[in-house]
Amino acid sequence: MIKNTVRKEFLQRRMNLLEEELKQQTALIASNFRKLVLPPVNYLLSYHPMISRHEFDVSVCEEILKEQNLIMRVGWPKVHVDLLDMEAVLVEKDGLFIKNKFNILEPIGGVVITPQKLDVIFVPLVAFTKHGYRVGYGKGYYDRFLSQCRPDAIKIGFSFFDAVEYIEDIDEFDVPLNFCITPHRIYEF
Repeated sequence: MIKNTVRKEFLQRRMNLLEEELKQQTALIASNFRKLVLPPVNYLLSYHPMISRHEFDVSVCEEILKEQNLIMRVGWPKVHVDLLDMEAVLVEKDGLFIKNKFNILEPIGGVVITPQKLDVIFVPLVAFTKHGYRVGYGKGYYDRFLSQCRPDAIKIGFSFFDAVEYIEDIDEFDVPLNFCITPHRIYEF
C-alpha cells in the first residue's frame, strides 16, 4: 500500500473507535509507556492532540515523564505554513495559544527550543511500519524537523493499532521512530 491509502484507512479506523474503546486503549498505551526506560529528559517536544480526530491524548504520557523528570520543559510545534517548516516553542503555564490553519493548537510567541536541545519527541502519526516509519498527515513538517534533531534524540509515536507490514512509498526523507507504543506492545526500532 501507499501512504495515501494507509492514511485514509487508518484515519477511518480511528474514527470508528467508540469513546469507551478510546479510554481503554489510552489507559493501555499509558501503561506500556510507563515500562519504557528513558534517559533523563530536559526537553520534550509534545503536541496538542486533535481529540476530534481521535488522536491519542499524549498529555497522559507528558505527565508520566514530568513525574520522572522534575525539571523537564515541554514544547509544542509551531508551524510556518509558508516556509513548510516548524519550530519547537516552550509551553508556558500562562501562555497563549491559537489554532493554526490545520486546526491544531499551537503557542503564540514564546521561547523557541532549538532542535538540538530536544531529548524526546512525541511524533504524531496515523499509522506506522514494522521498521518504524510513520504515516503522518502528509505535509512533511515533522520529517523535516526531525532531520535537524540530534541523532540520539528519542522519537516516540503512539498508535491504537499495530504496525503495517510495508509501505511502498517510504523515501530517504522519512525519519523513523525509535519506539511506537500501542495498547498491546512496545515496538522498538
